[in-house]
Amino acid sequence: MDEVRALATGRERPRIERDDDLAVAARSDPEAFGLLYERHRLAVFRYLRTRCWSDDDAGELTAIVFERALHAIPRYRPAGGGFVAWLLRIARNASIDTHRRATAVQFAGDLSDTSSTGPEEDVLAHEARASLLASVGDLPQIQREAIVLRYAAGLTAREIGEVLGKTDQATQKLLSRALASLRETYRDDI
Repeated sequence: MDEVRALATGRERPRIERDDDLAVAARSDPEAFGLLYERHRLAVFRYLRTRCWSDDDAGELTAIVFERALHAIPRYRPAGGGFVAWLLRIARNASIDTHRRATAVQFAGDLSDTSSTGPEEDVLAHEARASLLASVGDLPQIQREAIVLRYAAGLTAREIGEVLGKTDQATQKLLSRALASLRETYRDDI
């Protein structure tokens, strides 16, 4: 148990290595998996929230993802983007399995500051958010996935590449093209 805690809090190694060490330890120690769950549940939930209609649906799917991960942990091999990329690949597949025909994308939480001073600002913020969601929804599926993984789940380009099965360079280009497309859409809206 002390070894697991040391793995979780060690500051001398990058987080990816600590995650990998915890994942290997989780094969025989449930506390190690619990630490991984605590560390990554919010990122998984945020990612799934973009693919679900409600917080409840995203929460249920998050539980399914961690259940699948717990059963698959003996097959986990530290490589590539690390544990979080492996976990989000499970989340992506679970979401696809659950929502094969769903095409709408929603972002978790508020993307804008809701501490406005009045109803007019609230309406403008809501319209801006709706416009952004519509623009993201109009992107090609792979670009939409990359944007969601980057900004909702907070993954790096390398981790996104692991989830999507692309190289770092291809992922960077994918993100650049998606952001350029969103910028162009916003320019047209002005």
